[in-house]
Amino acid sequence: MHNIEKTIILDARSPIRNVIPEKNEVTIYNKLEEYILNCSQGLSLVSLSVDKTNLAIQYLAESYTNPPKVENVSIDEHIEFSIENFFIRSQAIYDRVLIFVNKLHDIGLSDESISHNVIVTNDHVISSGLNSALKKLRKTCTEYRVERNKIIHHGRYSEEKFNNLALMHKAHELSKLDNKESGIDLKKLDALSNIFIEIQVDDFNEHLKKIIKSLYIFFEVAEKVYLERREWYLKTI
Repeated sequence: MHNIEKTIILDARSPIRNVIPEKNEVTIYNKLEEYILNCSQGLSLVSLSVDKTNLAIQYLAESYTNPPKVENVSIDEHIEFSIENFFIRSQAIYDRVLIFVNKLHDIGLSDESISHNVIVTNDHVISSGLNSALKKLRKTCTEYRVERNKIIHHGRYSEEKFNNLALMHKAHELSKLDNKESGIDLKKLDALSNIFIEIQVDDFNEHLKKIIKSLYIFFEVAEKVYLERREWYLKTI
């Protein structure tokens, strides 16, 4: 990841070194340590969100050839789940970034009150220049917004090529249960499945690369904001 992780999470004044193992609590002695801890937690959420998005792609890549053994879950459902997981995870990156900015600028909003419009119109965010980086990042993260909203509001991923593929798998599975021939050419089904997944994985990998590129541009500005705020808090000790 970006150098900002070392700057914030490995900050020499980070209170994570004050952890009390028996209570699993971090002792905070001043506002600077509180600020560092809050920013570290917010940044960790962003990093974790990127990792989960990448993991969703890896699951998709294995969804046909090596899916987890789950009773009553068909191959097409494994593929569909993996695709849905990517759409939701990739857009969630931006949600985590907004939470991080709230902590970075010490805005003081609850997580439930945070939204794109609230953050990018904040005076501190505007004056630091983060609003421009946020708008660009949002545009990248929400490229699959329509697909993601369909999943959230209608309950499942739907796309003609996938629907046809899923129907073929379903017909084959049902025929197997009845000990009958489905009439479907399994070699063609296998080839179609592999090609479909390969295309999706390539597309999703490219999308994640674009997100990370926009995220790094955001991090360049965010790191400067952190160092400035840190210096201000350091003077109050």
